[in-house]
Amino acid sequence: MPMSLFRSTANSNNAGSALRSPAQRRISAPVSIRLSTITEGANAGQPDTGVNNTRQSRSHIRSLDNVPDSPGRLPPYRQASRSSAGGRSQDTGRTAPPAYTWVPDPIEGEEDLRAPVEGEKLAELRRNGGHLRKARQRGGWGRAAVVAVVVLLVVGLAVGLGVGLTAGRKHQNSSSADQAGPSGATSPDNRTQVFPLGEYSLLTNLREVNTSCTSNPATWRCYPYTVFNPTDGTTNTSSAATFNWIITNTSSAYTTNTSSSTPSEGIPANLTISSTNNPFSIMFTNQSLTYISLASNTSSPRLTFNFTQSKSVIPSTSITSNGATAECFFNSTDFTGTLYLDVPRTYPDGQEAQQDSSTGGFEQWPYAVEISQASPGGQDVPACYQMINGGVGDRILTAGTAMSEESRCLCDYRNY
Repeated sequence: MPMSLFRSTANSNNAGSALRSPAQRRISAPVSIRLSTITEGANAGQPDTGVNNTRQSRSHIRSLDNVPDSPGRLPPYRQASRSSAGGRSQDTGRTAPPAYTWVPDPIEGEEDLRAPVEGEKLAELRRNGGHLRKARQRGGWGRAAVVAVVVLLVVGLAVGLGVGLTAGRKHQNSSSADQAGPSGATSPDNRTQVFPLGEYSLLTNLREVNTSCTSNPATWRCYPYTVFNPTDGTTNTSSAATFNWIITNTSSAYTTNTSSSTPSEGIPANLTISSTNNPFSIMFTNQSLTYISLASNTSSPRLTFNFTQSKSVIPSTSITSNGATAECFFNSTDFTGTLYLDVPRTYPDGQEAQQDSSTGGFEQWPYAVEISQASPGGQDVPACYQMINGGVGDRILTAGTAMSEESRCLCDYRNY
């Protein structure tokens, strides 16, 4: 027969007393620890906050902390815990420290997140043998030796080039002094030029004028329009004409006044000649020079050049019926220049030669020169036009008649 869970008593007058609390049981230590942890809290021992506040709730399961501190009733490990804590379990409750949170250092804009921190770099360097091992890995003493050899080679090459260039300049200066011409071949700042290189003034006289190529002599004129007359001393200056020319070389090997003889037609001199502004309206640039030195005439080595130009002339008198200004063109004029390298000049002489030793910064040419303009006759020689407001106007058909092609007009300049 099953045992009754309830026991009644006849002497009880309260109906509520019919229900009695069950007998207390001992709870084993492990279970009591768990229950103590579960039931223990902030509200332990506080009044019930339910609807019926008139009575306190009764817990049929009590916390071990509510049991009187009887050492005999606590297990040994609880006694030790209680003793070490110095009181009840309530006394040992404390607020836990805040959770540890790692906050990284701020990252600079240029910082590379992939790079190890400085401490890791130093540790890695120590593990790998330090900076000496890095040096050995990058080449070490062998690489340093190669660099030293290269530096020595560069220094030696620079010193050798400097010595060589100095010796070359000394040799060149010595050769220049050996090949230099007379005093006229030096520049105004007294630096010796290798003759015939330089800038020269060619002082000449107008020696001859010939108008045979045209039927009207007024259409052919030669600057400075006065012919030199040996018997008239005034013409020494009125007939003077100065040409300023520049001679340069096109190669390191060029002819000088000491070069050997040549065939009658000559050889290229590897020199060029150019004019500057002049009242003759004769302009040319880098005309090639020919060197001629005949074996049968050792005293006549010379440089020569020639080219064809259009010579412009303002007639000395009017050639039109209405008196308009005219301009005539000789379109096939042959310009020739000859510069002797040994034949002496005779003009200017004496005091004039000293006064005219330099003209416009150009050194006076020391030898004889010949300069000429020559035009053949023929049809349309010359071709003359009216000048209107400084420009070329209508052709003048009454300027003259054509002369034979064998006829020749000439302007001849010399300094001997």
